[in-house]
Amino acid sequence: MKKHVLITGANHGLGLSLTKVFLSHGYTVFAGVYQLNDDSQINSIKGADGLHLVDMDVSSTQSIREAAALISGLTSSIDILINNAGILCHDSYTGDDRTILDTLDPDSMIDPFNVNALGALRVSNAFAPLLICGGDKLLINISSEAGSISDCARTQWFGYCMSKAAMNMAGALMHNELVKHGGQVWQIHPGWMQTYMHGNRNEKADYPPDFTAERLYDLVRNADEHKSQNVVFMDLFGKDIAW
Repeated sequence: MKKHVLITGANHGLGLSLTKVFLSHGYTVFAGVYQLNDDSQINSIKGADGLHLVDMDVSSTQSIREAAALISGLTSSIDILINNAGILCHDSYTGDDRTILDTLDPDSMIDPFNVNALGALRVSNAFAPLLICGGDKLLINISSEAGSISDCARTQWFGYCMSKAAMNMAGALMHNELVKHGGQVWQIHPGWMQTYMHGNRNEKADYPPDFTAERLYDLVRNADEHKSQNVVFMDLFGKDIAW
């Protein structure tokens, strides 16, 4: 029987690469896309066997509920849920990196909280009934080392770092319930990737999205090695990260 995976933020970058990897391994993929249009990179694989494109705005509870209703009509279970959709805060996006000694704009930090933290919660909440009916029952949140409080050395990027720390807490709370049903939650730092989060592709970053996607699939393929009664926070190579 084919396994099913739901991936948010699949328009481009890591989400698109994860979609390609899971399709290549025979999964049915529900790819959550935001404002699908002719410029969306996922159009390059549109029509692929096993691919279902689903309109999903993770910042909108109504959008996620509608997506859940649609997918529930197509399958009775999801094996893996990957909350990949995420954005930077305005100051980190523009490179205007300000410390506590500069004038900050906290209002501009609401968006990354809404997408990165609450977005993952919206999606997980809507699809949890399908997830616990799946075989793997694996929930993966694409987090960041920027969300680690223990290892924090930054003085900037308040909105992004705080939103990822909040996402980590959401993951811990969700895991404590899902583990009762045989589920598992992973918070994964995908590495510094060559993505478009700054507007243009960051070619100076360490890893192309395809590389990270393959590493994450390897983790999924060997999921028993990371099975735990506690929520897991690790990097793309399976190395633990301090909370």
